[in-house]
Amino acid sequence: MSSVEIFSNTIPSQTKLSDGKIFRQLEDRVQNLREDELEQLDSELAESALATYNSVLTVKLAKSKYALKRVKKEVHLTVVFAVYKETERLSFPHESPLGEDCLNEKIRQLEWLASCGPMLTWDLLIVDDGCPDNSGKKAQEIAGKSVYRDQINVLFLQEAIAANSPFVGGLSSASDSQKGGGILYGLRYAASLNRQNNIILYTDADLSSHLGMSGLLIDALVNQNKSLAIGSRREKTCFTMRSDFRNHRGKLFIYLRRRLLHPINYISDEQCGYKAFDAEFLDDFLENVIETKFSFDIELLLRTELKRSNSIAQIPIAWADSDEASTTIDLEPYLPMLNRMIDFYKHYLPIHPEAEDFKDFIKELDQESWDRLVHNIPNEIKTWDPVDDIHYNEVSTEQLRKSTL
Repeated sequence: MSSVEIFSNTIPSQTKLSDGKIFRQLEDRVQNLREDELEQLDSELAESALATYNSVLTVKLAKSKYALKRVKKEVHLTVVFAVYKETERLSFPHESPLGEDCLNEKIRQLEWLASCGPMLTWDLLIVDDGCPDNSGKKAQEIAGKSVYRDQINVLFLQEAIAANSPFVGGLSSASDSQKGGGILYGLRYAASLNRQNNIILYTDADLSSHLGMSGLLIDALVNQNKSLAIGSRREKTCFTMRSDFRNHRGKLFIYLRRRLLHPINYISDEQCGYKAFDAEFLDDFLENVIETKFSFDIELLLRTELKRSNSIAQIPIAWADSDEASTTIDLEPYLPMLNRMIDFYKHYLPIHPEAEDFKDFIKELDQESWDRLVHNIPNEIKTWDPVDDIHYNEVSTEQLRKSTL
């Protein structure tokens, strides 16, 4: 029996983000893993049909634990996430079929992480992004019952706009924000606190990314002198639970993004909601950003690369889709995001022939032709590996146009 088989047999088989008991079992399993066996186990899992979300997450948590032990100075981790129509995810599983008890679970995951490294402290910053369902108030109620209440702060974007806060980036209404404005407000607010050795991480409201993996991002910022560390669902040794349709659509998006924004072609996953900045790097960095909606991640990546080349670390993670309650499903933001990338190209980069060609193609798309393209993606893109072949550009705009017919 191989080491992967032996290991996998000790890991719970069920994956359910709403069941915190499973996360606890995985965290307990971490205690029995030695640092010197993790790299080989991680690599073998990446090549094995036996790999599961739970088994890969266990290894990532163990690597995070040991990475945190290598951090030799005090670090304060601020975790930011936005809530918009997240009352169900904030609820207990017995209260809603979509309940994840996500705030309490994030707290517990951060406490587990802090237990792995005595130099780490943390706080949580939750931003109500103009939620019509009072997600922010529900988060306040939950936080008020927690023994960690002093480490949790809930901010309301609309209140900050009304008070002319300097951290809202010129927004006139919370309706001008679709996640991006809320996260940017949280990042600016956190950076303004000027905490020593502060790392500011933003994530999604759901539990797709276990915060216990954050030691890997912290290690990249502190010990590898990176400015930004991002979780990746495509790099080697990651594990991602999502449908083939979403995977192929993601590849199409990456392919089009790379045709427009060449400086960040090496980035394989621009949209994963799990990114951490060195707070000092954020000084003045968030001034004059032009995006407050779903493309804000891409602008931050591009601005980081242009400010400090090769300072972005891509961290392979275990990630499970929590799509059932996703607030992006109804919005279908992909075509608007592509058009926003045209704005980034025009705003930040010199004219490039390839980018001009793809810019014109994207501007031709309407929702109907985009839907046809998404359901008729060329096989060359479906089978392409965005990690192994960074420079791939063999699918022309003419081929893509045929896929929209």
